[in-house]
Amino acid sequence: MAKHAVVRTDLMDGTDVRGQLVSVKYMGADGATPTEIDNGNVLKVEALIDGEREVYAGVTPAADTAITDIVLVASVEVMYDERKKNLDEYVNEADKICRGYRLHHGNIFSVTKDALDGVETPAVGNVVELKAGTKLNVASAATEGSTAVGKIIDIEIAGRYTYYAIKID
Repeated sequence: MAKHAVVRTDLMDGTDVRGQLVSVKYMGADGATPTEIDNGNVLKVEALIDGEREVYAGVTPAADTAITDIVLVASVEVMYDERKKNLDEYVNEADKICRGYRLHHGNIFSVTKDALDGVETPAVGNVVELKAGTKLNVASAATEGSTAVGKIIDIEIAGRYTYYAIKID
């Protein structure tokens, strides 16, 4: 089975302030094709989907997308296939509504390596930034032209998962 990213919303405003949550459907790189997406990935929030009152189209961000337009995908992991038992078996299916968390200064979230690109072995102090894609990019120093998201502040092993805790700048 494919391994998917796992996310924790350690200290995100959306856990207590529902106004910081966004209902979003990932519409793929072309902005028109419903596509599956892992938790722990990020999306750029576009306009409301036609006929919807609260569901926005989510598209693949560019490296320089404003942080205010970005949400962290972190849906509740409800698996209808009884054979699936682990969090890394969960994926947000195409054309389904996902839960997105707005990113705010000081918030903290954690993801597994499957949600990250960039350096092979992320380390505490590495910069986390946007790239042209739904995964966050990890670099030893900020990349010119990329929007900074935050820094890795901790690496934690919890059961079978290694989480990289990211504090938003």
